[in-house]
Formats: sequence, C-alpha cells, structure tokens
Amino acid sequence: MELTTLSRKRSLLSGYEKEPPLYTKKCLKTLLDRYETDRATEHAKLKTSWGRPCTPEACVNGRSQLLTDTESFFQQVSSWADTQYSVKKVLEHLKFRQSSDDILLSESVNKKFLEFRCDITEECGAEDKQHSWAVIEKQEEVVMYGPYYPNYNNGEHSEDILIKQTQELLESETVSEEWKVYVFTMNSPCLARNTDPCMLNLVQKAKEWWSVYGVKTHIGFVKSWGFKGAKENLFRDINYSQVDCINQAEDHENYVKAAEKADLNPLCENLFSDVKYLQSPTRFSLINRVQGSDWKSYFRSMHSIFESKPEEEKKICTQEANTVIEAAQVLLSEKSGSFEEYLDKGGAFAFDYTFSSQVSDVIQDQMRLTFQQCWKEMVQDKYAEIIREKLTEDFNQCAVHVFIKDIVKFTKEYLEIGRMQFSEEAPQVV
Repeated sequence: MELTTLSRKRSLLSGYEKEPPLYTKKCLKTLLDRYETDRATEHAKLKTSWGRPCTPEACVNGRSQLLTDTESFFQQVSSWADTQYSVKKVLEHLKFRQSSDDILLSESVNKKFLEFRCDITEECGAEDKQHSWAVIEKQEEVVMYGPYYPNYNNGEHSEDILIKQTQELLESETVSEEWKVYVFTMNSPCLARNTDPCMLNLVQKAKEWWSVYGVKTHIGFVKSWGFKGAKENLFRDINYSQVDCINQAEDHENYVKAAEKADLNPLCENLFSDVKYLQSPTRFSLINRVQGSDWKSYFRSMHSIFESKPEEEKKICTQEANTVIEAAQVLLSEKSGSFEEYLDKGGAFAFDYTFSSQVSDVIQDQMRLTFQQCWKEMVQDKYAEIIREKLTEDFNQCAVHVFIKDIVKFTKEYLEIGRMQFSEEAPQVV
C-alpha cells in the first residue's frame, strides 16, 4: 500500500519510495498500562514545567491536580469501553429527552477541514463510502496522508491505519508545539468492536500526542456512527405491532399489559420511551423500499388461493395473480404519502381492478381480499422499517453527542471532536 502524501511546500516523506513500515500488530496496552505511562509522563512534565523552574509547593499541587485529571480521564474512557454500560447511558439520555443535537466543529477548525477536504478530493476524487485521511499542520507547511479504507476481512478500520501513520510521522521529526493534527473520517470513529474501538483509541492517542509532543488534535466527521452504525440491533424487535401498541399506551406500565395481551414481548422502559416520543414520519415514499423479489415476496399468499385447483385453472389464476402484482407497482410512486393514504391506495386498487373473465367471481373476490391484506402487511413492515432507521439514526447521533460531552471535560485543552458543516449552519462550541 502506497502512502499518499500531499504537501503545499514539500513532502514530509520525501526520499521514501514506499510507505514506511507499519508497526508490527500487537495488542494495545490496557487502560491501566496507559494510565501508568501517562502518569510518569505528567510527572516528568511537571518537574521540568516545559523548561521553567517548578517550586516544590507548586510542583506538588500541580502533580496532584494532573493525576486527579488523568485518573478521571481514564475512568471516563474505561466506562465507554464497557459497551453494555455506555449503551444504557445513551438510552437514559434519550429517555429523558435531553439535548442530543450534533456537536459541530468550531468555525475556524471547520474551515480548515473544508480546505483540506477540497485538496484531498482534487487529488484523489470524491468518495461517499467510509474512508479516513489526516493532516499534520506545521508553521511552514501541511502534510496530508490518505485516504485510507477499512479492511473488514482482517478487522482493520481506516482509523487504525491513520493512528499508526500519524505516530510514525510525529516520531520521525523534531515536533514543535505549534503543530496540529487533523483527522477526518467519513463516519465518526466507532464506539464498539471486537477490539479497542477507534474513538477510544483516537482520544487516548490525542492525549499521548499532547503529553509527549504538545500537539493538539482535531477530529472531524460527516455522519454519526455510534456503536455499530446501521448494524445497530437494539431496535430489531420493533415491528408495526409494537409501534401501534406503544402509541396507544399512556405509559410503560399500561403498554406492558397491552403487549402481553397481544402476545408481544414487552420492550424495556428505555426503548418504550424512545419509540413513544420519536418524531415519526408523517409522510414517506415506498418507491425505493420495495423492489424485485422483495416486492413479490409480500404477495406469495395470493398464489395459495388456487393451489388446489385443477392444473389448467391454476395456470390461468397464476398468470392473473402475477399480472395483478406487477400492475400494483404503480402504487409505489415517488410521491410520498401518509400511512393511511398508502392503505387507502391498496384498497382502492383491489376494488377497482378488472380481472380476466377466465377467473371465476369467487377467486376474484378472494384475490381482492388477499391482495389488500398483503398490501397492508407490506405498508406496515416498511413503516416499521422507517421507524427503526430513525431510532437508529437518533441513537447513533446521541451516542456520539454524549461521548463528546463526557470526554471534552478532560480534553478541551488539546482535543476537539465534531461533525463537519457543509452549509450555513451556525457553529456550536462545546
């Protein structure tokens, strides 16, 4: 893999024909190991006070404060390493309807990211899928490297490569305290995976780079990934029956009783609250949600109507059923509609459809009724799918919001994390 570097003055890696060798893969230090290393670094930093004499009293007081801050920092990071605990924390945040808007990069930092992104795009082309790149900004030049892409076959995320490259670049020269590191990733760094999550790795590296080199780090992203992104499975059991049951219940206690009567598995109170207070879409489009085999699968039961009929009649009915199903696709227009409007469309289509005279009146009536039932189930399924997607999107955004709020208390001196802005949004400062 070739290391891509761009420089406005000169390449930091001039003379290298190939990418510097990556570190040998090995397990990351435990949080405790990192804490001990960081504590030693902070102690040495206090003794020298960046080249200024340190009085015994100031040194003791300063060391005590730094160790307290360091301990608190690693305790906070450790709590987020416990995925079960941190997921519950995010759900609690959502339950009490606390603010979970995107935390945006500051205006000046966002401007830098947009400039760097323009350079990267001009050199390497635009990209919508997950990728990462980084920039080390010095007084006299900037060094850009990337973009890098994840290799899910071996469990490597794009941020893993960036961290290794940044570490090597910082170690390769005498670093000035004026240097800054800008890390871009399309999706916000993950908060959960089988090994150390990217977000926690980056935050701890930012602390290390600040402690060792005095370098500040900025992390910008476009989409909130949360713990598992679109693969988040917290809401997998929320179907239309659950949504309908929740909407009709006044509170969680009444919902549990109604769910048990309806033979549904009751959701916990946090999930109940998420669905109950979700701003459900009033209008939506089905045009891109039901296509091909997925569309046909919803109407399979129409063929069971004439399954036991004589072969010739069965052949005629099968052809007619296929014609009805194909003709019904006109209902999936790009124009959005409400849930009730979609149900009415299906009912009107079934009532008005003109069947072949070769199909008996009895079979026609059965086809009309069965079509309406199939159509209703499809609309309900797709509506619930939209609800699950919205819940996942809100949850992922909230997870990143809560994490940044938790961490910024300890890292605001040297680390900024936020979503990039591409419009005239008012910048938010954490």
